[in-house]
Amino acid sequence: MGGGKMEKKPVLFLHGFASSARSTKARYFGQKLQDLPQIEYHAIDFNPTPLDFEYVTTTGLIDRLRQFVLDHNLETIRIIGSSFGGLVATQYAHRFGGAERMLLLAPGLRWLSGGLSEGQLEAWKTAGALPVYHKGLQNEVPVRYDLHVDGMRYLTPVQPPSAMLIIHGKNDTTVPIDDSRAYASEHPQAVQLVEVEADHDLNGHLELAWEYVQSFLLGT
Repeated sequence: MGGGKMEKKPVLFLHGFASSARSTKARYFGQKLQDLPQIEYHAIDFNPTPLDFEYVTTTGLIDRLRQFVLDHNLETIRIIGSSFGGLVATQYAHRFGGAERMLLLAPGLRWLSGGLSEGQLEAWKTAGALPVYHKGLQNEVPVRYDLHVDGMRYLTPVQPPSAMLIIHGKNDTTVPIDDSRAYASEHPQAVQLVEVEADHDLNGHLELAWEYVQSFLLGT
């Protein structure tokens, strides 16, 4: 009889805040990776319903990712993490391991309070929830202040849990590039930083990202 079944490499895409598994990036990588028979691609939807987004926390997303990995019996994974998905990716891999390589796009390596001022955070706390437009749900959803309370647990980047390549825009005002520069400088053996002329969304640099998916993320 012929040889055994080819073992596929699971690649997980983790979308950013107020985004979805149907985002431009998620669909782009899905279309590219579906042509590779050795890859099993999953774009995880962290906020499938408005209620999921209303009560979103970093810890909750780490737990949701863990449950997904267990449910699909994935022993090792490779991760593409975008923005907030980058924070979830690094914290997950630091806690549970199993991530062989990570390609992070403009990642939040630590909790950044959504860029809100002290006054805005206090108003959010007082109100209990803050309306946020969710691109995937195409609607405003009140996001609970618990997101920030939980986020304060993640103020310090973790040690690199695996080989990591970061693509970050020099003109990013949402997640400034300074953290990525410092992280790559502090961990030169594990972290490679690619700087591009771009703002936060990086959608104009997906072809470049795909080159690194092939050369770095899917490498052995």
